[in-house]
Amino acid sequence: MRLRSFIAADVPAAMELVREQLGPDAVILSTQPDQANGRVKVTAALEDSPLDEALWRDDADDLDILDSLSRALDFHRVPAGLADRLIGAATDLAVGDGLMALAGALDKVLTFRAPPLLGKNRPVMLAGPPGCGKSATAAKLCAQARLAGAHSRLVTMDTLKAGALAQATTFAETLGTRLDQAADIAALERLIRSDAGGNPVVIDTAGCNPLDRAELKRLGDAAQAAGAELVLVMAAGGDVLESAECALAFMEAGASALITTRLDATRRLGAVLSATDVGHLGLAAAGISPNIGDGLVEIDPLALARLIMPDSARQTAPATLATGTL
Repeated sequence: MRLRSFIAADVPAAMELVREQLGPDAVILSTQPDQANGRVKVTAALEDSPLDEALWRDDADDLDILDSLSRALDFHRVPAGLADRLIGAATDLAVGDGLMALAGALDKVLTFRAPPLLGKNRPVMLAGPPGCGKSATAAKLCAQARLAGAHSRLVTMDTLKAGALAQATTFAETLGTRLDQAADIAALERLIRSDAGGNPVVIDTAGCNPLDRAELKRLGDAAQAAGAELVLVMAAGGDVLESAECALAFMEAGASALITTRLDATRRLGAVLSATDVGHLGLAAAGISPNIGDGLVEIDPLALARLIMPDSARQTAPATLATGTL
């Protein structure tokens, strides 16, 4: 049995989606309002074949698992299309545990990768919109390199913003890292070519407007000139659609991976999931603390699933915030 959820403006529109995608033999399991979007969500099931039925048992526990997955994804404001693919992937896995089913679904639907490997003699260029935490992330990568026994090099292209150079200088002095400035692409290319030491290089760029095509082109040109891997740095907790469009813009500029920041200060992760999905980016690491030494961690499907799925204690004893949110 395969279960899928459909969200539409009203029940007739949702039923039409059920008929189009599952056919006339689909069984409607539930119909409920989607309070987050002011729409209607219909959950339907289809028995495809005896093999599918053997892989996924039709019992109350399985339905409860899928329902808990659906509610968790709704809470995190995961877009309907992505949520539908995740629930479908969890159904196919036939894992009788919600957390592991979600972890497997995330692994199947999204892309995960190790944090930027600074020891591969290829510079890492951090890019993102203004205020996303690029400079702190650059310092955290340099700290990780030092902990691994490497002497990293920090290059900043953020030479115009007030206080940016002072911040970079403080980070470099604290970490014992060499700091260079590159005001333009030509200066950056000269710096990279002049480094014969083979030390890991982290390039911190100025904030880039994802709606400005000229800025994005300059960013892509800079990464190409430096032979660098372009990594998008984006704060968690933003608007889902804006985050997805931002990721798509930086992907078109050449970004291949995503480091999300401020994960410790975010309750809903729909923006992170949507950006990873739409931008076809490898989710590499997450900022979980303002501390430079231990504030950046690798994130994998199981770790992300644990952040999305509430544990049993939270289900039985929800907390009430000062705003009245349960």
